[in-house]
This record gives sequence, C-alpha cells and structure tokens, in this order.
Amino acid sequence: MDQAAGLRQLVMRTVEDASSLGSMRLLVMSGGKGGVGVTTLAVNLAAALARQASRTVLLDARLYRGDVAAMCGLEERGSVADVLAGRRDIHEVLQPGPDGLRIVPGLWAPRSQVEFRPAAQQRLLRQIRQLADVADVVVVDAGNGGSEVVRRFWEAADDVVLVTTGDPISVMDTYATLKRLAEAPIQLLVNRVEDECSARDVHRRIDSSARRFLGFGVESLGYVPADRDIEAATAAGLPLLLHSPECPAAHAFARIASRVTARKSLAGTGTSNLQPAAGRSGDFGKTIELQPSFSPIV
Repeated sequence: MDQAAGLRQLVMRTVEDASSLGSMRLLVMSGGKGGVGVTTLAVNLAAALARQASRTVLLDARLYRGDVAAMCGLEERGSVADVLAGRRDIHEVLQPGPDGLRIVPGLWAPRSQVEFRPAAQQRLLRQIRQLADVADVVVVDAGNGGSEVVRRFWEAADDVVLVTTGDPISVMDTYATLKRLAEAPIQLLVNRVEDECSARDVHRRIDSSARRFLGFGVESLGYVPADRDIEAATAAGLPLLLHSPECPAAHAFARIASRVTARKSLAGTGTSNLQPAAGRSGDFGKTIELQPSFSPIV
C-alpha cells in the first residue's frame, strides 16, 4: 500500500511538473560571431521583461567569459559551472538582480576546465526547466558561434534569438550560423544600427538568402540603435532601463520585450504566427547575396 501511494504521488508530481513547465518559455540568445553585443542585449532584454511584470531569470551560459554578473553589479557566489558539475542545484546559485531580475551567473575563468560533456549539458537543461516555479521566461546568453554547445541550447529553446549587426562580416557569419544550426523558428535582432530602415535592410538580406538557399525564413524581432548610454550603463553595472530609461535604446528594449511577451501569450493559447522551419535545400550560393548590394526578391 505504501508503495502504491508513493507511486501515485510520484505520478501526480510528474503531471504537475509537466503542467508548470509548459508555462515557462526558454529564450536562447546567441550570435554568429563575437562582438555583436549578445550579452548586452541579453541583460537588457531580460531586465525589460522583468520590468514588464514577467518573472524573469537570466542565465549566463558563456562558460569562460561570464560578464552578466558584472553587468548587473553582482559578485559571483556560485555559477553555472557548479550546476554543470553537479556541485549545486540551480536554485542555489540563483541570485537576486536589479529590478526584480534573477540571475544565474556564468564563470569568468578563461584557463579553467569546465565540465560540459553531454551528460552535464543535459543536467543543466533539466535544471533550467526546474526554474518554472520562479520564472515565466528564462533568457539564456549562449555566446557566439555554431558550436555543439550552442546547438544543444537551440534545440532545447522555445525561442531562438540570433543577434547581428549591420557589418557585412557579421551578416555573413549570421547566415553561416543559420546554415549550421537552424532547426527551429529563428528571430533576428539587429544591434547597433542607425535607424529602422537600416535594420530592415539587414533583415531583408538575411531572410531572403535563408529563404532562397536554406528553405526557411527568419522573423524580425526588431532592432537596438547605436547608443552611447549603453556603454555608460555597462560601466555602472546597471541595466540600461535603470541607468538611462529615456534613451532611444531603452525604449527599443521595452518594445522588444513587449513583442516577446506577446509571443509567449500566443504560444500559451496554441496560436502562433511562427513560421515552421523547413528542411534545408541547396548550398550557400553566391556570397554576393549577403552583401549590401543584394536586392531580395519580394
């Protein structure tokens, strides 16, 4: 009888856990190359989501260059490396951040060896899903490039945000990353552009080339304008919305957060305007397709 009762309780907990997990969104942010501002955008988007009353956790998955804690004025008292190694539960390294944001710090240790074999990666992903009791959305800074580590995060994500700039090399690297990793709907976030027109041009070039050569489109999540206040906020260890709430970039982050929240609501109702990822077809094609002179077929 005791065993039967224990089994029933286990089943009930499993059902409850599955129900709670369904309400939490995992949003993974990465870039095709370094220097495009993935960490800065992850910090400020997470802060904007928290300000808009979403329970938000920001997880720094850049194992050797963990900047998130410093950008939020926190000291590392544990990191994602402890979760990977099984030394701590993810709730034990979770820290309160600015404006209601919660943070799982990364590790600043370029010369350290971090446990990141497949079993450790699966452990981390299971632990992330356990944040459903404290989070509506978990934003993951997955770093840059098309590594297998980034691939695992993309595969587990509910939403993938790929960050690029208008620089031609960044656009090329973004397309190359799509080619290697894209298996789910992708949202493009354009950073450090002068205006909306420039951002739309970057999106058109990447989206048109992806449709032509890879068989799927890339949705636009918006853009963040070049803004000196971002650097000042980073130096102060504060998200931009706390440091300079009225600057153009702060307004951009608020708009992007509203779009993320709207997408979460659509997903919760089973209705979505996401484009399904199609099978890949063709090859890279001519590199000129991604140059600024490329004129997409509308």
